[in-house]
Amino acid sequence: MKKIIYVLVCLVFVISSLIYSQSGWYQQTNPLNNVQLVQIHFVSASEGWISAVNGKLLHTINSGNNWLTVTPETTDTLYASSDAAGNLSFVNPLTGWVIYSKVSLSQFNGPAIYKTTNGGINWNKLSAPAYEGGFTIRFVDANNGWIMLVNPSSNTTGIFRTTNGGTNWSIVNTPVMGYPYFLNANTGWLVPQSFTSPGFTSDTIRKTTDAGLTWTAPWGTNIQVRFTAIHFSDANNGWQVGNYGRVLKTTNGGTSWNYVTNTGLDTTYKCRGVQFLNANTGWICTEQDMTNTVYVLYTNNGGTSWSWQSPPVSNLLKGLHFYDALNGGLIANDNGNGFICHTISGGIGVKQISTEMPLAFSLSQNYPNPFNPSTYIKFDVSKGSFVSLVVFDALGREVAVLVNEDLKPGTYEADWNASQYPSGVYFYTLRTEGFTETKRMVLIK
Repeated sequence: MKKIIYVLVCLVFVISSLIYSQSGWYQQTNPLNNVQLVQIHFVSASEGWISAVNGKLLHTINSGNNWLTVTPETTDTLYASSDAAGNLSFVNPLTGWVIYSKVSLSQFNGPAIYKTTNGGINWNKLSAPAYEGGFTIRFVDANNGWIMLVNPSSNTTGIFRTTNGGTNWSIVNTPVMGYPYFLNANTGWLVPQSFTSPGFTSDTIRKTTDAGLTWTAPWGTNIQVRFTAIHFSDANNGWQVGNYGRVLKTTNGGTSWNYVTNTGLDTTYKCRGVQFLNANTGWICTEQDMTNTVYVLYTNNGGTSWSWQSPPVSNLLKGLHFYDALNGGLIANDNGNGFICHTISGGIGVKQISTEMPLAFSLSQNYPNPFNPSTYIKFDVSKGSFVSLVVFDALGREVAVLVNEDLKPGTYEADWNASQYPSGVYFYTLRTEGFTETKRMVLIK
C-alpha cells in the first residue's frame, strides 16, 4: 500500500510540474556546445530545423523536447555567418535546402548548397556559381529559389535564381546591393544592404514582378537604415525591421511603406526577426543595446496594438519562426553559445495554478494594484472554452493581449509587464463562452 501511495504522489508531482510550466516561452536544450545559431524553421507544429554557424543542423520531431544533430557535409569544413538573412529554406516537411561557405584556415573556398527531398534523412550537394561564399537562400516552391553569394575579399555579392530546384543557377541583375525576398515565382523585393562598416543604406526598397528581370523603386525616403529582416504574409501585407527600433509596414505590396511608431521601441533597440501569419497576427524579435534585454513583440490586429513578451534568454535574439498562431520557436546567441526557446501559446503567457474545476467563470482583481511595472491577474475557467484576456487604456484602446487560446477548466494566472506604457488607469477584460467581465487597475511609475 505504501508503495502505491508513493507512486501516486510521484504522478501528482509530475502532472503538477507540467501544469505549472504552461506559460509563454520556455527554454530548451541545445546539444551543440559553444556554437552560435543562424536560423530556425518549423515545417509542422512539432517538426523543426535550426542551422548553426559550424555547418551543423538541429532537427526535432517533438516540438523541441529533443534536438538531434544532423551533419549534411562530412568532408568540408563549413561556416555560416550568424548575421545571415537566412541560410535555411523548407517548402514542405520533405523538401529543403541549406547554404554554407566552405572554409580552410579562415579562407573562404566557395559556397556549399545542400538539398534534401526525404525530410533530412539524406542531404545532396548541389553545384553552385563560382563565388567565395554562400550567404542566403530562399525557395518558394520545389522549383523556384534564390541565393545570395558573397566575395568577402572584395565586398561584392551576386544573386542567382533556379527554376529546377537548384540543379542550375542563373544570375539576377539588381540595381543595388541587397538580399532578395520572394513571395512566389515572380514577385519579390530587394532589401538594401551594405557590407562595409557601418552598414547603413537608403531605405529605398526595390520590387520585381518578373522574377528579377526588372526592378522598380516605388518608395523611399532616403533615411539611412540597416534592415535585418523582411516578411510578407501575402502579396499586399509586408513588414520590414532593423536597427534603431525601425519597423516598416506595407498594405499594398510595397508601393508605399509606413514607419510604425506605436511599438514602444526607441533607437536603443535592434530588431532582428519578423514573421506574420496573416495581415493581423505577427511577431517581432528585438533586443535593447543598453541592457542586453530581449523581447518579442506580438500583435493580433495588424499592429494597432502590441504586447511585449519576455523569453528566458538574454543578449542577441537572432530570429523566430511560427508554424501557426500557437506553435513556434526562437533562437538567441550569447558569448558564443546558441539558445533555443519554444512556445505552444503564441508566446502569450498564462499559468494554470489549479486543475480543480471552478463552479463558474470569474475574474479577480489584479495584484498588486497599484503596480509598477508588473502585475498578476487571476481568473477561473469553469469549462473548456476559448478565452481572451485583453488590456485597454483609459480611452478604450487595446494595448495588450495576455491570453488568446483554448483553456481547460481550472484556475489561471496571467502577468502583464507594463514597463513600456505610461502611468495611468487601465482596464482588463476577460471574455469566454457566455461570460464577460472587466476590472480596473492603476499603473504608477
